[in-house]
Amino acid sequence: MGVRGPERTRSGFRRHRRRLRSSRRGVVAVVGTLLALLVFFALFGVFLTQYLPLWMEENESQLSTQAQTSLATLKSGIDDQYLFGNIPSYSVPFTLNSQSVPLLAQPTIATMSYISGCPGGFYPTNGTPREISACEFQRLSFTTGAGASGSQNHPFSQTLPTDYLELSLPDRYYPPVTYFLEMDGITQAQSNSHQSMLAPPLFNVSKTGTSVSVLASLVYFLGASTSFAGVGSKSVTSSVLSLSNASSTSRFLTPTGTPRTFNVTLTVGVHEVCAWYNYLYNMTLAALGPSSSTTWMLTGAQSSGALTLPPSYTVCDNSVYVVNDLTLTVFGVSSAYAYISQNVLTFNAGGL
Repeated sequence: MGVRGPERTRSGFRRHRRRLRSSRRGVVAVVGTLLALLVFFALFGVFLTQYLPLWMEENESQLSTQAQTSLATLKSGIDDQYLFGNIPSYSVPFTLNSQSVPLLAQPTIATMSYISGCPGGFYPTNGTPREISACEFQRLSFTTGAGASGSQNHPFSQTLPTDYLELSLPDRYYPPVTYFLEMDGITQAQSNSHQSMLAPPLFNVSKTGTSVSVLASLVYFLGASTSFAGVGSKSVTSSVLSLSNASSTSRFLTPTGTPRTFNVTLTVGVHEVCAWYNYLYNMTLAALGPSSSTTWMLTGAQSSGALTLPPSYTVCDNSVYVVNDLTLTVFGVSSAYAYISQNVLTFNAGGL
């Protein structure tokens, strides 16, 4: 027993050292795994907080670009329909969802709506709806100017309510944006108070020497109100219902048959009044110079009375949800021509 004692002791030390080495290797393995997990979660956190929002912003920006392109293409087709008169039907596809990030971010879903411009009826009083804030419409008139006594006058005036197309993108990583196809113009509202005219209507004022000319379009939309929100795409179709035109030729003459000047008045009831105001104001200012009682005048109206111009931010914010009126009158016009088109806009509310 005196011989085996030391041997057992040395054997016990060897077994203890083996256990110690094994436990050390286990601790190193656990620490290594934890460090690897920490690195993974750190990188994954950076991806979620930095890269993923940028990725989705790019996806939503792409969806917005696609929406603008589709609206511009639709407007271009509608313009061709009334300019050339030989395109009875024109269709444009709209993409209604952004790309997603699998398992991490759902796609952004757009809502496309075709809405009645006057849901309660037009009920005009002297050419304007009784309730301004509830009806979208357009009116164009050629009327006698000053000093018309004894002249031959054949004024023109046409007023019609119109529907409109609204495309809403409720972006989550990018500022939400709403687009309107109102009559012959495409407008954009972003953060409500920021409005812009993306594609202006055909309403141009030009001056050559002392002669002032006006070229206009009256585009009215008809159709059944409908709305769609979902993944996929929708084709919006514009079908021509009627085409006509109006010219000032031989409408305003002196008793001897000499052409004389007249006034042109455009009135629009629109949602994004700030976008329309900025376009009409800047376009006419560039053509005719500062506003005066003998050149041109731009005024506004809302349900509570006169609309302060230029519109305040409050007006811009509210005009996305209600209709305000703008009236532009150009005095002393020498010639005017207008294209008049009634179109039916349709898209299928169900399916893809």
